[in-house]
Amino acid sequence: MAGFHCTDCIYSSFSMNEHSNRYQGACSRGYTLAVPHVYKKPDMFFADDPRDLVPVVNPYGKEYLRTSNVCRDFTTPVDKKRADAKAKRGRSKGSASNGSEQDAAGK
Repeated sequence: MAGFHCTDCIYSSFSMNEHSNRYQGACSRGYTLAVPHVYKKPDMFFADDPRDLVPVVNPYGKEYLRTSNVCRDFTTPVDKKRADAKAKRGRSKGSASNGSEQDAAGK
């Protein structure tokens, strides 16, 4: 996942904070996004560039030990479309093969 950021993920959203003119990030998978080199709250949850925000706390409230800038749930819009298309093909093949197997068994 080298080169990717939470900003590339379908599960994240970012907004500009009116008071600080800095970005805040949210992850719908439950990760807390923050700047990993800032240790003071609430400053750590704001960044000049949204790409600086990375997962630092997992959905269970424990420190997230990162090995990259993104979590294991990271999904791009392209990945989502491919997964949806693959699942759709699998469902249509499954229903077609079930009918053939039933026909063969009935004969």
